[in-house]
Amino acid sequence: MKYLVIGGGQIARQLVGDIEARGHEAVVLRRRAEPVGAASVIAGDAADGAAVLAAARGTAAILHCVHAAYSPEAWRRELPGPERAAMEAGAALGIPVVFPESVYAFGLGARRLSEASPVAPVSPLGQVRAELLAARAAHPALTASVVASDLLGPTSTRGGSVFLGQVIAPAAVGKTAWVLGDPGQPHAITAIADLSAAMLMVAGDPGRWIRGGDAILLAPTGEARPQRAVAEEAARLAGARPARLRTLPAWILRALGTLSPTMRQLHRQLYLWDATVRLEPGRLSVEGGLDPQSWEELLRSSLPEALGAAPRAA
Repeated sequence: MKYLVIGGGQIARQLVGDIEARGHEAVVLRRRAEPVGAASVIAGDAADGAAVLAAARGTAAILHCVHAAYSPEAWRRELPGPERAAMEAGAALGIPVVFPESVYAFGLGARRLSEASPVAPVSPLGQVRAELLAARAAHPALTASVVASDLLGPTSTRGGSVFLGQVIAPAAVGKTAWVLGDPGQPHAITAIADLSAAMLMVAGDPGRWIRGGDAILLAPTGEARPQRAVAEEAARLAGARPARLRTLPAWILRALGTLSPTMRQLHRQLYLWDATVRLEPGRLSVEGGLDPQSWEELLRSSLPEALGAAPRAA
């Protein structure tokens, strides 16, 4: 079986590895002709409908992993076009399009997210995600959005994983971890490998998982963990000195937001860090038997990237 993966980031790399491990073939469409595993890579514009359609011919599904800079303006400008091109190709070829999705569109519902939770954004980033979900639901293509919380795993990057960049990497090398919101509030962490497994399960049997032409499904996600506990466990496993935490105060994020779009959006997303965020088991777990990776296994698998991210403290 052959799959088209659009994008070359941390989710796409995991998908390609998992596709190959299952004995299938991956074709990657990305902006630059840089290798992604053993996949055939096509350099092209993900918003170019003709290019996407040509790359998708002969594949069983499109796994769409395009992302953009962390701002609602960039998301609204750069994401709808590629998503539309993928859905047009999926509709023309009669194959499903599967998207990874965040909890942002569900607003305060992320505090205990289930597949019955309504789309109810409370931030500009969440509003863009809600618009993308609505466009998928309205399109004639067969679409599925697999929702995950903050991501972690061997393919994660400091820029793409808050827990790796802000908490685990500094704690693992004896440096101060700068955390968001309340470090004692449990926060769901989704293994990128579990998100990949969920997307491939849907892509492999769309008739079972996509009802009514569009589906929102939850990726298997383990027990929520406080940022403080994550830092302590990372330091212990890495053999570093006990973890030190400092909180980025809301007023500092707000002040920095006048200069930095990223800081501005982090301030607007603090509602996700000031309270518990949990993902309930969804259909892929209950009916499909997908279990989340164990926390210790996930943390251990992420440590090599964390230890290579910064020099160890003296």
